[in-house]
Amino acid sequence: MSDARPRAEAICASLQEPTRARAVELAENVLWMEQKLANAREVIGRSSVAIPYDNGGGQRGIRKNPAFDGYNSLMSSYTKALKQLCEMLGVQEVDDGDDGLDSIIAGASTTRPRRAG
Repeated sequence: MSDARPRAEAICASLQEPTRARAVELAENVLWMEQKLANAREVIGRSSVAIPYDNGGGQRGIRKNPAFDGYNSLMSSYTKALKQLCEMLGVQEVDDGDDGLDSIIAGASTTRPRRAG
């Protein structure tokens, strides 16, 4: 995660210690999970929702691809950690269908204009 450290520090630059140290660690984890989710999407995109299995002894069939469960579990952890990071940074949610992730990760503005709908 060391390559994420400078980005995490930039994201949390406005915070004071000791909150800043905890937020940087959390931001590093959020960035790590973001990368793992992107990698998982690529792998899952090339596979099926259902996959064959063979447990031996004539036990064969089709089951749900466990990669989807792993992705969903990681996504759940990611969204919880991101929400906690947003709270630490004082980021306000904007009700535009976006979660503000781009601005958090980029260290940019914490709000976006509403989309024309």
